[in-house]
Amino acid sequence: MKSVAGYAFEVFIVFLGVYLAFMVTDYQDEVRDRAVRIKYYDSLIFEFGGLIRHLDGEEAKLRRHLAVVEDIEKGNRPHIPASDLHYVYPAAVVAAAWEGRNFESLRTQDLRSIISGTPALTTLEELVRMLNQLSATVLLPAQIASENCCYRDDGQLREEFAWYPRLVGEIHELNRELRTVVVEQALPDLTSSKETLAEGGYWPL
Repeated sequence: MKSVAGYAFEVFIVFLGVYLAFMVTDYQDEVRDRAVRIKYYDSLIFEFGGLIRHLDGEEAKLRRHLAVVEDIEKGNRPHIPASDLHYVYPAAVVAAAWEGRNFESLRTQDLRSIISGTPALTTLEELVRMLNQLSATVLLPAQIASENCCYRDDGQLREEFAWYPRLVGEIHELNRELRTVVVEQALPDLTSSKETLAEGGYWPL
């Protein structure tokens, strides 16, 4: 017959085996979870990189419109061009994050960086939509009817076209602010968090 010590040793071996099995399973789950989070960070970083390229492209167009606005303010009666601005940032990853609660995979600091830019994205989209709509429905028909439609006799812009310099200025300012948030806050935070995960460190909250 086995001694009490022998039975105790067998129980210990069984316990140790179960404990190690749990440890291995937990480790494998952690590795898989880390890999998923890293891919999610990669997707966000790629998407925000696309947003920066889009904002830079629109900035070049905005500078041309700002030059027209400057001429308007000087009373030079420049030709007002139709809007060529676009808002093409789909925000697919961010939208999927909200719908699928995937933001739980992000650190609080990263979440704040993304949320801080979300209202600006919505506002920018609306301002561009307004400019394009007014350009198509108000400016172009008026210019077709008369080349001198937009200005008073004293060279100042007519009140019904005052939306043009106002919207161009607001869009330009928001475009720059949004780019600053993404470049100086969101992307560095996301990149830092991804690198921490890739190093295999603990998930910081």
